[in-house]
Amino acid sequence: MFFKKPDIVLLHAPSVYDFRRLTTVPSPLSDLIPSTPAFEIYPIGFTFLGEYLERNHINTRIVNLAQRMIEDPKFDVPRFLSELEPIAFGIDFHWLTHAQGALEIARLLKEIHPSIPVIFGGYSATYFHRELMEYPQVDYVLRGDSTEEPLRMLVEAIGLKGFLGDIPNLTFRDSSGQVMENSLTYIPASLEYLGNNYKYMISSALKYGDWKSLYAFWNWHEYPITMVPTCRGCSSDCAFCGGSKTAVADYCGREQIAFRPPEKIAYDIELLSHFSSAPIFIVGDLLQAGRDYAMETLELISHLDPKNHIIFELFAPAPREYYERIASDLDHFDFQISPETHDEEIRAFINKPYSNEELEHNIAWALEAGAERFDIFFMIGLPGQTRDSIMETVNYCGELLRNFGPRLNPSIGPLAPFIDPGSAYYRRPERYGYHLIHRTLDDYVRASYSPHWRDMLGYETRWLSRQDIVDVTYEALLALNTIKAKNGLVSPEHAALNDRRLKDTISLLKMVDDIMNITDSKLRLTELEKVHQESQQLAQQLYLPKEELMWPLTGARFKRINILRILMGWI
Repeated sequence: MFFKKPDIVLLHAPSVYDFRRLTTVPSPLSDLIPSTPAFEIYPIGFTFLGEYLERNHINTRIVNLAQRMIEDPKFDVPRFLSELEPIAFGIDFHWLTHAQGALEIARLLKEIHPSIPVIFGGYSATYFHRELMEYPQVDYVLRGDSTEEPLRMLVEAIGLKGFLGDIPNLTFRDSSGQVMENSLTYIPASLEYLGNNYKYMISSALKYGDWKSLYAFWNWHEYPITMVPTCRGCSSDCAFCGGSKTAVADYCGREQIAFRPPEKIAYDIELLSHFSSAPIFIVGDLLQAGRDYAMETLELISHLDPKNHIIFELFAPAPREYYERIASDLDHFDFQISPETHDEEIRAFINKPYSNEELEHNIAWALEAGAERFDIFFMIGLPGQTRDSIMETVNYCGELLRNFGPRLNPSIGPLAPFIDPGSAYYRRPERYGYHLIHRTLDDYVRASYSPHWRDMLGYETRWLSRQDIVDVTYEALLALNTIKAKNGLVSPEHAALNDRRLKDTISLLKMVDDIMNITDSKLRLTELEKVHQESQQLAQQLYLPKEELMWPLTGARFKRINILRILMGWI
């Protein structure tokens, strides 16, 4: 029998709550991740929260509202929320793109359940915790990158009407309405305490009779890729990243990376390989913790003999032995690296100080070792980038493809829509040549309604205006699409469809600009409705760039007998 009354419900909102009815031209902002522009992927930390709370006898349900809204255009959010009556609601506000959606879901909750408290958490919630407390629909913010124990303490305190002053990492209002900020002291140096989040997810689906609310993104039931996190914090200090070493030290208090034990990483891979034949993505460069940690992890994985594609992240070039060791341990393996630009000076300026020669050696070593794919990501909107520089990066992609063949997979996209709070760009924009257009939460919420993604962009650079960034993004995407087709990376049919999609998007964006200049408000709304219909048709083609980033399944999507064995505790 299902247990249908959780103590806490963790909700993931869409980026914009009204996305189903708003007119927004599809943008490239989510092209390089599995999700749609609703950014329906929820943070992996949600699942660790759920596992930890359940282990401590707090019934916890996760609901991906964004995914439910995508899957069913008639999904009634207020009605669904009205049927939930937990002790508390939690909403993740990890990525800044969720500013409007997270706050609107919180507002709805207060309207429906005025006496049930709402808790926010995540990187963006941590950075903007004081601003969040200005919104009446937000009762608590838990700060930091590890809030499992503080959340347990808070849920118990809410249930017992207990004292809040000794709960670490908590921002709240006291009885007089004054905002109080407890010390940010819960920063675990080790992640040994984290349990198996995927076992929790499987049992939770059964417990609440709800698989659909756990889907990670729009077509996860068809392509159930999974992630295995290795750490919290980072050894790199990329200037654009809000999760960089300096950034998380500044606003999360994390001075040192916390790593998961190698045996827990290996167990995750073992469990997931029994669960599905879909790819398994190892999040975080194993070499961050040093050679010994990486080799110990690989040694443990080698005994499992997983048949899934295992994808490894590289934060910097690796030694040749690393590729050779992975090749000796696994049947199917792939790599990803993000040099961001072909220009070594720009790359060094943003704190990625390695050369193209080092990069190309790594590509060669990986492919020689037998990697089935090597993804390489470039970015638009970096310091010093001009239109010519960006197109030189695209040409460099062509050069790499000619040298290494179609197992190399280059991609490019804009730094968008916002600069990460806490990043070096955000803290010192002048040094990096940025002008920040949005700064407050209200700024980000208002920008989210823009029909044209140019007007969402939270920055411009000394070298490129927002319109320049839009224009060169499409120029680069069209050129790279042609290069990929010419080098056999995509089929002529795929390339033709993608070319048409990009050109139709450009035309629709120009139409939006023309419509916004119409002074007659009634006529403007009528014309925008036409754009809305065309935008929905274009949105049906969002799968095209995502297909280029998919790894193959090596067998059944779901191994149903094994799922039962996992539930029984036999795996």
